[in-house]
Amino acid sequence: MIKMVGHSLASLMNMAKRNSRILALDPGTKEMGIALLDDGKLIYYGVKVIKNRKSPHENLEEGRKTVLRLIKDFKPQVLVVEKAFFANNRNISLLNVFVDEIRAIGRRKKLRVIGYAPSTVKKYICGNGRASKKEVARVVVAKYPELKVYLTQDRAWKERYHQNMFDAIALGMTTGMRRS
Repeated sequence: MIKMVGHSLASLMNMAKRNSRILALDPGTKEMGIALLDDGKLIYYGVKVIKNRKSPHENLEEGRKTVLRLIKDFKPQVLVVEKAFFANNRNISLLNVFVDEIRAIGRRKKLRVIGYAPSTVKKYICGNGRASKKEVARVVVAKYPELKVYLTQDRAWKERYHQNMFDAIALGMTTGMRRS
């Protein structure tokens, strides 16, 4: 059984119902979690694989095209992006640039752009800023039971892959909760 800390499932659902169309992105240099929530309903979810190109510039371009396409197709009012960590590592540096690009695209498209640190999302979703990714995924599944099939996989890489999606959905849920 899942213990809901801080918010009951009913209060999470009521809070999310009062919000607009939210496109939530959990960016990565290889995979990006995507979720679209509309009035608390999960409309779309998935993981976009960003094909590894020859240069970081080409990888960023691939990511930009994906974000622009999502905005065009889904027409959100709010764009929420997980904040990246700052470290001296090539992939982290590229991820920070990508997050900045996503935010700039959202502003150019006149969206309300929000960013949350992973610990903030964990605090709002689980009541604990140090919750594990698995704990976050369990709370997401409690709200959206159709996602249960993605919770436990037969391979570790599949669980890591789907975690991007769970993180994006949790970002969208956090946005809905904080806006109410």
